[in-house]
Amino acid sequence: MPRVVFFDHMLSRAGDVPQVPKRLSSIKPPERCPHCNSTRLVKKGTRKKKLERVPLYRCRACGRTFSAGPLAIRNKTYPLPEILEALTLYNRGNTLEETATKTSSRYGHSVAASTTSRWLSEHPTLTSYRRLRTRGRRLFSPTRIIRAQKLYHRQVYEFAYHRAKLAFLKDGTLDDKRAAGAGSTSRFSGLADFLESVPTACPHDLFRKDDSSRSSQLDSAFIDPARLTVIEKQNIATETAALIVPSVGTNYERHPKLQRFMLANDSVTVAIEVPIWLTAHDIKAIEAEHGVVIGSAGNSITGHIDFIQVRNGAVHILDYKPDARTNKPIAQLTVYALALSRLTGIKLFDIKCAWFNENEYCEFFPRKLFSRQIPKPTRP
Repeated sequence: MPRVVFFDHMLSRAGDVPQVPKRLSSIKPPERCPHCNSTRLVKKGTRKKKLERVPLYRCRACGRTFSAGPLAIRNKTYPLPEILEALTLYNRGNTLEETATKTSSRYGHSVAASTTSRWLSEHPTLTSYRRLRTRGRRLFSPTRIIRAQKLYHRQVYEFAYHRAKLAFLKDGTLDDKRAAGAGSTSRFSGLADFLESVPTACPHDLFRKDDSSRSSQLDSAFIDPARLTVIEKQNIATETAALIVPSVGTNYERHPKLQRFMLANDSVTVAIEVPIWLTAHDIKAIEAEHGVVIGSAGNSITGHIDFIQVRNGAVHILDYKPDARTNKPIAQLTVYALALSRLTGIKLFDIKCAWFNENEYCEFFPRKLFSRQIPKPTRP
């Protein structure tokens, strides 16, 4: 069985942050000019800041020079990865003083507790777990509040869930506005039970079988897009991605950093990289129930959900897609919803799906793809 580990520092992996002052920032190069939206950009040297050097770019269209990264991090004394890690350390249950001490020790320069407090105040929407933090500290220590396990499937996945959020999910208090009555999150306790069982119950061999189909590679013929309404908007997920993703210099690390940050800091993300599976028996049962042919080439279907959130009275399945404008994983997310419903007992009616990046969030109700059509009455 794969080894179970606990995240001690969610954003402190090798290569995550500058370890010595004045190191060149590893912020993602910009794709467009923030002033005129042109793509005609060239490098224009660097600018020295107190603790790092940041690359500069010049727009050939409007002639303006600017630094890379989101607007929220420009002209900041401290590097963004350092700020993000301080937010995470605090929301995991460390006090302001403990957070400042750990941050100062890790980065080699002094960070005051008041500085950490100011950072928290500057990003209230991205750190909504703060309203649950006091209760979470009573249940779990900072090093044990998030449980993680590496899943050695066809590649390595880092499954993790937030133990305090699952406890609040079970007792119905994860969503304060719906803590009483039928809207309580306690009706999703089956989701919490499933997530907690993954370390021991996940059929890892099923994910490694050659005849197992991956959900991301399924033919979309089993769904009818004409019956689907996709709502495009912006929300906290896009806002968080807009801050996190540009701050990471490598494609390899952008996705997991976004996942780790949201799991530790928002109040709704309960798990990341969640494995789901459908056996041949499950597939037949779903096809019979909904009158569709999923069309798996193998005897099973497997996949991993990027994010699971519980908010606004529903379970949300999220998939981060850098190319969200052109890559629309409707079939993949629909299979995720069908599998999660079967594995947890949650009704498909209570599940929403979405894909997103820094610019847009596209969501839909998978149940609408399978709702029975009521025949129109014929005129006499």
